[in-house]
Amino acid sequence: MKKYFTIISLLLLSLTTSVWADEHSNIIASMKAVWDKPDNPLIVKPVIIADDFAIAGWLQGEKGGRALLKKGHHGWQTLLCAGQITPSLLKQAGVPKTSAELLILKQTSAEKGLSQSDRSQLSSFIGVLKMDAAHASGQHHPHTASAASAVHHSH
Repeated sequence: MKKYFTIISLLLLSLTTSVWADEHSNIIASMKAVWDKPDNPLIVKPVIIADDFAIAGWLQGEKGGRALLKKGHHGWQTLLCAGQITPSLLKQAGVPKTSAELLILKQTSAEKGLSQSDRSQLSSFIGVLKMDAAHASGQHHPHTASAASAVHHSH
């Protein structure tokens, strides 16, 4: 019986890891499809997932920030970009409390593995830029979005 429990546990762990890896790849692919440019590649790291929400750090040239994403019927959609993703920002964005707490905990842990330079670049995004349908579908880039879309956004 113990042998079967071990086998089932390993299979479940393998499936969970595989699903997580797929979601991680889907988030990176969705962001790159919108904002990656041949002359200015988008680097997405780290990616933190909790339930149907994710925080993804992004670096592009000298700019950087953190994106909050939500998984919907059509995959992962970027809800907003900011330099800092805080519990209050997650609450305002409609992230359930337990998911928000898990995202913040995982983000802190994941970002410890980044260089100080990368962490500073992630924090360099000023203000909060909420994405509308046009942004989420790739018609605009956060760096070129209109001032009307930004709560406070400048580089």
